[in-house]
Amino acid sequence: MILRWFGRALVAAGTLVLLFLAYQLYGTDVLNHRSQAELRRHFEAGVHHAEMTPAGSAALELGSPTATPTVAPPPPRPDLRSGVALLEIPKINLSAVVVEGVAVPDLKKGPGHYPGTPLPGQPGNVVISGHRTTYGRPFYSLNDLTAGDPIYVTNPDGSRFTYVVSRASIVQPTDVAVTSATTDDRLTLTTCNPRYSAAQRLIVVAELRDAPPKQAGA
Repeated sequence: MILRWFGRALVAAGTLVLLFLAYQLYGTDVLNHRSQAELRRHFEAGVHHAEMTPAGSAALELGSPTATPTVAPPPPRPDLRSGVALLEIPKINLSAVVVEGVAVPDLKKGPGHYPGTPLPGQPGNVVISGHRTTYGRPFYSLNDLTAGDPIYVTNPDGSRFTYVVSRASIVQPTDVAVTSATTDDRLTLTTCNPRYSAAQRLIVVAELRDAPPKQAGA
């Protein structure tokens, strides 16, 4: 009797473990895909609105050629809840909306922009972190990137920046130097290493190579 009860308990425990693993590997992907779909919808709507609304344009009132030109106010800061950028890496077939923040709830939605570092396209060291496994695993194949591979980042205003991979390295989780300010303009991608472990960090650094021309007065 005791052996039968013990055997059933082992089977139940094993079933729970398998269900948990299935959720981690596939269930979290479903949640991430839903979050990304919603983020992308808001992000693309914002980009379309920005492209249809020229910023800083001067206009004269109709019928009054001598009227004083009025300058449109600068566009409002993008809603961080709708994503701060669209990250595209053709080499690893990645296209994901980047959210603000790298806390656990943030990274469940997608790659996260490291607070305190410049936003994509701004001068300095732009840092983005992402899951390598679970929750859509956006950086699963980050190790496949090599020098010369392009990375594209589109901002909510529609401006698109091209970064080119320069190097990759493995560091300890305590090495926060990768998020430090730099004198050059770069993009730093970080994720856990190896897969299914948080023992190390995989770091990919890319240099800014192409940026939209700055508008007058910017």
